[in-house]
Amino acid sequence: MKKKSILLGSNHQKKIVSRFSLFTPLLLFLLFTSAQCQRDQWQQPERVMDSLYIKPGMVIGEAGAGEGYFTFKLSQRIGDRGIIYANDINQDKLDELQKQMKRDSVTNIFPVLGKIEDPCFPDSLLDMVIMVYVIHDVEKPVDFLKNIKSYLKPGAAVVIVDRDPDKFGGRTGHFLPREEVEKLLLESGYTINKIMTFLSRDNIYVAYPQIIEEPQLNSDG
Repeated sequence: MKKKSILLGSNHQKKIVSRFSLFTPLLLFLLFTSAQCQRDQWQQPERVMDSLYIKPGMVIGEAGAGEGYFTFKLSQRIGDRGIIYANDINQDKLDELQKQMKRDSVTNIFPVLGKIEDPCFPDSLLDMVIMVYVIHDVEKPVDFLKNIKSYLKPGAAVVIVDRDPDKFGGRTGHFLPREEVEKLLLESGYTINKIMTFLSRDNIYVAYPQIIEEPQLNSDG
């Protein structure tokens, strides 16, 4: 009798574990979806893309794409005629990105494994490079920003979307103050075109590579 009750208890535990294992993926999905919705509310990706005039057919490099929060929003905006080159230095992140691409039948995103100092995008092909919540984690930000220039078409912009600690959370040391982001861009050879501050937590920095004028040769010499 005792042995039978032990077996019954064991079977009951297995059923509980089995049911829990069925609900765990659903619970994780719901938590993930909730977090995404909350981020949509305060980061306003559609408004950000509107402010940057991102439109169908553009070719955009996203540096530090991670698992693709902003990547898939860009993908929807630029459509089938456009391309997103999604860079990261973490292959595991790119693998997760590719899994979601496969699930959602997305064909306009191309993952790119980069280096610490170089995103390794295709040369002179990009209408824009965008970095969302990335610059504060880049180990060699000046080298990284300098290397981006060779991937831009003439007149293309580099966009940085990053938390402003003076707006939200205070200067904790993780995110860079506005003046530090400006300093990085200037040191890397960019002209800051504008800084948009309409988001509650973030700033949007739009910058272009500085044009270096060639010295004029003296024809009289």
